[in-house]
Amino acid sequence: MDALPKHQRHTSSAAGSRAGSTSGSTGSGTTSNVGLNILKSPSSLSPSSAAAAATASSSGSTHRDQQVEKLLKEVKHLKQKVDILDKENVALKKSIYDLSARYAASISQGGLSYRPGPFVIENDATANSKAMIGSKAQEVISMAVQEAGGNVDGYQPGYAHDGKAFEMRYELKGHTAAVYTVEFSPNGSLLASGSFDKTVRIWDTASAQKEMMCLKGHTLNISDVAWTSESNMLVSGGFDETCKTWDVDTGKLAASFEMEGFVQCVGWDFMNSNIFYAGTSRKVLATVDTRVPAPNNTTIIRNDAMVNTLYASRDGVHVITGDAQGMLKVWDIRSQTCISSAANGTGKMPITHITIGRRRTDASRRAVDDYDEPRYMAVNSFDNILRIYDRGMDPPKSDTRLVHTLKGFKNKNWPVKSSFYCGSGYNASILTRSSAATVGDKDSDSHFGSSSDYLDLPEMKEEKSVLLATGSADPYAYIYNVGEDNAELMQRLEGHSDRVYTVNFHPTEPILASGSADFTVKVWGPTPSRGKKKTIV
Repeated sequence: MDALPKHQRHTSSAAGSRAGSTSGSTGSGTTSNVGLNILKSPSSLSPSSAAAAATASSSGSTHRDQQVEKLLKEVKHLKQKVDILDKENVALKKSIYDLSARYAASISQGGLSYRPGPFVIENDATANSKAMIGSKAQEVISMAVQEAGGNVDGYQPGYAHDGKAFEMRYELKGHTAAVYTVEFSPNGSLLASGSFDKTVRIWDTASAQKEMMCLKGHTLNISDVAWTSESNMLVSGGFDETCKTWDVDTGKLAASFEMEGFVQCVGWDFMNSNIFYAGTSRKVLATVDTRVPAPNNTTIIRNDAMVNTLYASRDGVHVITGDAQGMLKVWDIRSQTCISSAANGTGKMPITHITIGRRRTDASRRAVDDYDEPRYMAVNSFDNILRIYDRGMDPPKSDTRLVHTLKGFKNKNWPVKSSFYCGSGYNASILTRSSAATVGDKDSDSHFGSSSDYLDLPEMKEEKSVLLATGSADPYAYIYNVGEDNAELMQRLEGHSDRVYTVNFHPTEPILASGSADFTVKVWGPTPSRGKKKTIV
């Protein structure tokens, strides 16, 4: 080329560059050579060659984007298949359970002694197999996403059983409208559910998990039910402005009592099973003595707002109410006066439910027996916040102190209920600071959230905790792990298809019942790996 004239050398060089550019559109290696020529000698490349190089680069980028998009579609398809397999697995478990229940019933009819537990516990081999399947599916999905250049964290499956503390054990069907209230009997053998279908149904949860009886008598929605401490009588309140008592042994209506307004809540006196309390929409807290003939059997206490929820203290003297103005009040039943009143938060949002549970850690500081008043109280209200109060050493006389505010569920404008579990069947624990300090201001409405907030702290300790479940205006129930210094969301229970109005823990076992607007009652129990006790030092 040195022997050619100058203008011919220039023409030859440009032609070579164009030839390289043309071949670069069909092969990545040639495209790289074009790029090197451009870097080495920009002045020797004509405008048409530069345009060709840009086109080749754009074509290569488009090809890579198409590959990534294809891989992402394959990942989505794979995830859908895993979801389908998981649903089939749940259906298979239910079928196995139904068969085992029928088998147990047939044995029982034959006179043999056989009594299964409240729910079927999977053996370790089955649990390990499920964990291996879930792990393998996650590995395949992660590899596919990584190959596509995606974010693996965005494809963590929500169905992994090894990450769940509770699983759905069985479903109770029979109601033909929303289930508004559920309540385990104190002896734990029966479950009562009240519904918008105007009925109360009694379910056998100790053996067959089946409907024992359907109590009919109300003419409008059932709002609340409550058991006597002996588990032989039930009181129900309804929007038909009546409270009805039922003999559970016979399934018959014992008595009916007229009330002022829609009955919002009911509860038996802890010391005297002949007396129950009711709160109504007409600002009434009523005390009813079932032994006395009407109309002298009811004592009325007037409140300044609708009484939405109540708790009868174990001393047989005091009743705590939550009302539509967001006030928590303690009433002395003997004098029929309010002895204390406190606002639940600053917004004065209506209170929908009060639940109170004993803390096992109290045993180290005071004697605990059936007549000790529980220290901790949880309050649902219309502001999407579940507040937990420490009621002091001598409740309900001592002052309350807000210790936790829990968020994550939906409660705004929907009346949902919550429930504590403090039994020994499930040994819960939580990581917390060694000191009493926590992240955020306890007096503010901040969520004491994920335990990851504490993992970087050197001074960590494991403390005993209790479980607190709540319903929600979305189709889930939520379980929180609550310690003295920290509280965190443990799990969102998925299974209902509509609002979850109510939840209730079994009195002695880690079993949770939930009632929903989807007409069903679902019963949840711990997974095999989480149900085992562990020692906490």
